[in-house]
Amino acid sequence: MNIRHHTLVEGNSLSFKGGFFGFSAIVLIEADGQAPVLFDCGHHSTRLLLTDALQARGLKPADIGTVFLSHLHFDHANNIDLFPDARFMLGASEMQYAQAPAEDDPFCSIGTNHYLSTRNVERLDNEEGEVFPGLYYRHAPGHTPGSYLLHFTNPQGERVVLAGDACKTYRELVTRESGHIFDPQNRAEQTLQWIATHADVIVPGHHPELRRSDNGWIWDEPSRLELIVR
Repeated sequence: MNIRHHTLVEGNSLSFKGGFFGFSAIVLIEADGQAPVLFDCGHHSTRLLLTDALQARGLKPADIGTVFLSHLHFDHANNIDLFPDARFMLGASEMQYAQAPAEDDPFCSIGTNHYLSTRNVERLDNEEGEVFPGLYYRHAPGHTPGSYLLHFTNPQGERVVLAGDACKTYRELVTRESGHIFDPQNRAEQTLQWIATHADVIVPGHHPELRRSDNGWIWDEPSRLELIVR
């Protein structure tokens, strides 16, 4: 299966005193004979970036066959209403967690929960499986207990992992230490170890795409965000 990925919105971890600009990565997955898959869909600040990026590839939101949600924090999931015809896939334990998140987790959204309750959601309750042949999902707890990632082998033979917040940044990958751990079993290090061992290319949740090299993990460009002050 010839599976390709395109980062439509690049993740970053920019912040300011008392808040953050952080955009989660939104990734398009295409394969011959399969409807396009979207990995995460971002929040309202990236809504136009997402629709413009789809349009640049000749796609409309209605063309997306599946929206795969890594987890239910608002910055990864708030744009779900753009895809009323899509199949949604996410962890069953994540849906349960988002109804009553940890006391120190302010990032879940009542609105997102309500919208998903009106949709036919494919709830994943196994450790691994396939979205379609060659595109695999895997339980990736740590950031939240029900997080999932996607992985596949691209046409160049590289193992690609779309990590979501199971691996937010380069720092998390190399230190095996995750920020904002809401998993009561504290499995973030185990998940980061799996990603580091099984990937040649990683799309983190809040960092430019990482590639394995002879000298370690590298990325092409820093995150850029043009600010317009009026």
